[in-house]
Amino acid sequence: MMIKKRGYFFILDAMLGLSVLVIGVFLITSSYINVPQHTQVGLLADDLLDFMSKRKIQDLNNPYSGIGGELWKQGIISNPDNSLLQQMGEFYEANKLDIAEKFIENISKDVMPPQFRYEVWMNNQLLYPRNPTIEHTASRENTRVLLTSKKLTFGIKNQTISSMWGPYKAEVFVWEK
Repeated sequence: MMIKKRGYFFILDAMLGLSVLVIGVFLITSSYINVPQHTQVGLLADDLLDFMSKRKIQDLNNPYSGIGGELWKQGIISNPDNSLLQQMGEFYEANKLDIAEKFIENISKDVMPPQFRYEVWMNNQLLYPRNPTIEHTASRENTRVLLTSKKLTFGIKNQTISSMWGPYKAEVFVWEK
């Protein structure tokens, strides 16, 4: 009869030990739920730069930046085959940085989710936002995840004499607010 009681004691001890281990594993794994997702921020940085480098002016439906838009009517944009990134490079080359900032703002306002902030740089010069707010700067300095995507861009300045501009290094920084 004494042997049967020892069996219950060992089974009860094993169940208690197993429950302590399960609770410990649950507590450790649940503490990592609020970690920012590095892949999402990285994908956004790559996607924004891919959007700018692959989308052409002629494919853009934008009342400010697309064909028939404000910049097109003023003659500031004249080549519909330019990618958006090439057009930013042309603005940078011509030192039209204010136009470049408004151009970037118009083409990216519906592309980036509102919980993320981003900056666009061309050859180590900030194009968007040209004058960052204190909140913007503090957000960048205090973020846990700041990722970048880089590409080179170049284009033709004058087609008749085949003069070119660039190559310029274009960078996009993305982080969560």
